[in-house]
Amino acid sequence: MRVAAALVLLYGQIPTRIVELTTAHLSTDTRGDSFLRLHDRPVLLATLITELIDRPGQRRSVALAPSTAPARLFPGRRPGSHLDPGRLALLLRTAGFTVRSARGAALVALAVDLPAPVLADLLGIFIGAATRWSALAARDHADYLAARTAHPPR
Repeated sequence: MRVAAALVLLYGQIPTRIVELTTAHLSTDTRGDSFLRLHDRPVLLATLITELIDRPGQRRSVALAPSTAPARLFPGRRPGSHLDPGRLALLLRTAGFTVRSARGAALVALAVDLPAPVLADLLGIFIGAATRWSALAARDHADYLAARTAHPPR
């Protein structure tokens, strides 16, 4: 539950996306740092996920999964399937964690620091949704736009 809660709190992920994560979403860079890829962008959180994978019950689930598919980080009851998103939300609620309010707080916090296009690209949300979160955070990114104009990407 720590991994799922961290993904909600830090990156505003929803249970539907969380349960679809597999070991293929994990990567290691040349320095040996581990990353989790969310919407093709690496984010730091892999230490918790490594602990999750190394748990005895999890290793058994990974071993039962079909060899052609990457192992699920949140396996379901049947080999190769993922945990039901509703079940994950219920488990989080039982642990005293409300997904909706935590996700909203995370997205507002991210919108304060990141422009809407960057937020949309990082989390894989629609640009319109990212723009609404930025408006809710009451932050304009004129300085970001000025910097992009002065130093356009190559």
